[in-house]
Amino acid sequence: FVPDARFEEVKKFVKSGVFGSYNYDELMGSLEGNEGFGQADYFLVGKDFPSYLECQEKVDEAYCDQKRWTRMSIMNTAGSSKFSSDRTIQEYARDIWNIIPVELP
Repeated sequence: FVPDARFEEVKKFVKSGVFGSYNYDELMGSLEGNEGFGQADYFLVGKDFPSYLECQEKVDEAYCDQKRWTRMSIMNTAGSSKFSSDRTIQEYARDIWNIIPVELP
């Protein structure tokens, strides 16, 4: 794996202190060192970075068209019921806790 030059540039930018005086050693260690569950870049951020940038360009393009962005946002929210916390709690109540919801008037 050869890191994308843009990924290296971003890491250098973070290390420069531009985001404040916070110590970013732990973050950098997880990307470069022997950390992150015992190995550098455990989540393969560097490997996925070029595709992340490509996707972000598409997001930026969509956001510039406010009508399209609004529609996408509404459709995304409307379609997220399968992943909603309300559904999860209902399933826990029914399947794990064996309780019946209280009907509100």
